[in-house]
Amino acid sequence: MREFFVKLTRKFGLYQQFVKIDAYFRERKIQKAFKKHGFETLIEADKAFKSFGAEMFPTFGTLLGAYREHGFIAHDFDLDVGVLGIQRPDDIAERMEKFGFKLTRQFYVKETGRVTEEQFEYKGVQIDVFYYFDMEPDKLYCYVARRHETKDWREANQSDGFPCVLWPCDKCTMEEVDFLGYPIKMPVLRKNWLSDIYGEDFMTPIKKWTVGTRKTVMIKHTERLYRKQW
Repeated sequence: MREFFVKLTRKFGLYQQFVKIDAYFRERKIQKAFKKHGFETLIEADKAFKSFGAEMFPTFGTLLGAYREHGFIAHDFDLDVGVLGIQRPDDIAERMEKFGFKLTRQFYVKETGRVTEEQFEYKGVQIDVFYYFDMEPDKLYCYVARRHETKDWREANQSDGFPCVLWPCDKCTMEEVDFLGYPIKMPVLRKNWLSDIYGEDFMTPIKKWTVGTRKTVMIKHTERLYRKQW
């Protein structure tokens, strides 16, 4: 049905208006799903990763919300979690599916096949899994894909891929922390992690925070990432 409206609106020059309306209703749907199932999604994801020996921890916006808001950030309607790359099984899609998660997107390095990030969906809620790798004896890092400099994602995926940055962080142990009544593992040095990601003033809410607006430790990287979509 959506493809029909895409063709129709393009034919009559109304495609841009259709995109805006479509995005509005999609966002409303995502928000509704998150408010209803966001916390459940986090718990079930934690159970799923534990079932095959992987330790999941909140990262990026989800970690920021847990530390600063003691919950979820009001305007953030997806989940960000981290897992050590060496703990990711090759059959993760099948393992996660047993807990109700559907693999919808994956970023990877074409030359090595290394999977850097995966997106799963659970009851309409999106959860992004960032894989962390050893950088130095005392550092970890994960990749974050960025938009292509000039191309849309399909064209970029068929040509030179996507630019990315690396987020290095201090290697540390994880500790169990109460999050909305559920015990979940979080990095002991989470304050350091958040300061490195969002800047020293991360305790001040900034609704439209974007990369480049604060001094952070991100590293521009030469490897390009490619995307699989399901």
